[in-house]
Amino acid sequence: MKTIHRLATGIAAFSLLSLASAVVAQDAAAPVDPAAAKAAAKARAKQVAAWKAQYGPGPYPDEVETFAQGRQEELRGYYRVLYYDGEHNAVLNYERLGLLSMELGYYGDAEKAFDGALDRIEAFYNKDKQAEKATSATRLEVNKDFKGEPYERAMAYYYRGLLYLRKGDYDNARASFKAAEYQDTVSGEESFQSDFALLTYLQGWASQCAGDGSQAADAFEQAAKIDPKLKVPGPNDNVLVLTELGIGPVKATDGQYQEKLVFRPGAAMPENGAIVTLGAGKTTRAWPLTPAADIYTQASTRGGRAIDGILDGKAQFKSGLETTSALATTVGSSFAQQMGGNALYAQGIGAALSMFSKSVRPTADTRMWDGLPSSIMVGTTRWGAAVPAAAAGKGKKPAPKASLSAGEWSMPSVSMTYRQDDNALDLTGTKPMAASAGKCGIVWARSRSVASLPSEAPGNNAKIALARKRDKDVWAKDEAFRAKLR
Repeated sequence: MKTIHRLATGIAAFSLLSLASAVVAQDAAAPVDPAAAKAAAKARAKQVAAWKAQYGPGPYPDEVETFAQGRQEELRGYYRVLYYDGEHNAVLNYERLGLLSMELGYYGDAEKAFDGALDRIEAFYNKDKQAEKATSATRLEVNKDFKGEPYERAMAYYYRGLLYLRKGDYDNARASFKAAEYQDTVSGEESFQSDFALLTYLQGWASQCAGDGSQAADAFEQAAKIDPKLKVPGPNDNVLVLTELGIGPVKATDGQYQEKLVFRPGAAMPENGAIVTLGAGKTTRAWPLTPAADIYTQASTRGGRAIDGILDGKAQFKSGLETTSALATTVGSSFAQQMGGNALYAQGIGAALSMFSKSVRPTADTRMWDGLPSSIMVGTTRWGAAVPAAAAGKGKKPAPKASLSAGEWSMPSVSMTYRQDDNALDLTGTKPMAASAGKCGIVWARSRSVASLPSEAPGNNAKIALARKRDKDVWAKDEAFRAKLR
C-alpha cells in the first residue's frame, strides 16, 4: 500500500493557521467588534472542520505547531511528527530525533529522545501484556507500535552509550552497550547469539575507562573472537574515535501477499575508509580507522547466519529454502495423487489455504530508521600525557601515566578525512562530537548527515494511522503520550 506523507500535506494548513491566529489575536487585542468577532469565530470553525476532514480527530496543526515552537528550529519538523504520530511511531520518531539532535550538538534533546525510545523497547521486551498483544500473528504489522528490528534497537542503545561516554558516565555506557548486544540477539520470539562485535568492544572500552581492567580484557577478547580486526586498545589509550560511513540498509516486502520483510543495502556511496587527525602543528597525530561494523550485515543475519527475510516475526534462513521448496512440491504431488488426481478438489484446497494464508500473514512492516549508516569505523589513541614535575628539566623522558583524570587534559582539535580506498574524497561529513568529561575522551562523526532527510520516517501507512484514530483505546493512549510531551 502506498505510503502517504500526512504532515507534508499539512503545510497549507499551517499557513491557514497563521492567518486564523492573526485574526483571533487582533480581535483579542482590539476593542470588541461584534462583526469581526463573529467573522473570526466562523473562520475558526471552518478551519477546524477542514482539519477534521483531513486529520480525523486530530491533533490539528495549531496544537502541533504550539508544541514545536518551543524547540530548536532545526528540530521542529521532527518534533511535529513525534507529536502527531503519538505512541504508534514513538520509538522510531524518538530514534530519528535523537540522532539528528546528536549530530547537531543538541545533546540534551538527544539524551531525552533516546531515553524515550529505549523505555518503550525495554517495556516491550519485558513481555508485558501490551507486548503479548502486539506480537499476535493475526494483527496487521503496521498496526503495531513500532519497536524496530534487532539492528535498529541495538543502534538506539549504541547511540545512548556514546552519549554516556561523552559525559564520562562509564558504568551507564557499559550497560547501554550490553543492552545493545542483547537486542541484537532478539527477533520476535526467537533468540540468537550476538555477532555485533563492536558492541562487545565498546563494553570493554567503557570498562577500561572505569578502571575495571579484568572486565575490559574479557570484553576485548570476546570481541576479537567475533571480529579479529578489533585489536585491543593500548592500556594507556584514552581517546576513542568512531566515524560512520554511508547510508544504511533499507526495508522492503516480498512474497505473494507482501508478507515477508526483506533487507536491501542502502544506496552505494564512495567512502569506504577514514583518517582521523587530532591536534595541530607539532602535536598533530593522524591515523586510519579500522572497519568495526557493517550495519547491512547486522540487518540481514541472525547469529551470523544469512536470512532470506522475516516472516510472521521469524527469520527465514537461506539455507533451508531449497529443502522447504522441494518438500512442499513432493507433499503437494503426493496429496494430489491420494485425492485420486482430482484437480478441482486440489484447486479448492489450494484456494482455501491461500485465503487462510492471506488472513494470517500480515503485510510486512517497512517502517524503518533511515538515518543509520552503512558501516562504522573505530580507533583509539593516547592524548594529553602529563609530565611529572620530578622529571622536568632533567632531560629524561618520563613514563606515561597509566591514566589521566578529568582536568589533566582536554580534547584537541579534530578533523576527519573520508577516503575511497587510497584516494581522499571531497566530503566534509558532520561536525565531530568531541568531549573529554572524565578519564577518557570520545570523538564521533558521520560522513552523511541526517539533516537533509524528511522529518517523517519512510514506510508509514497513512490509512492505517487514520484507522487507528477510530479505536478509542488507541486514541486515548496517543493522547496520554501527547500530554506527557506537553
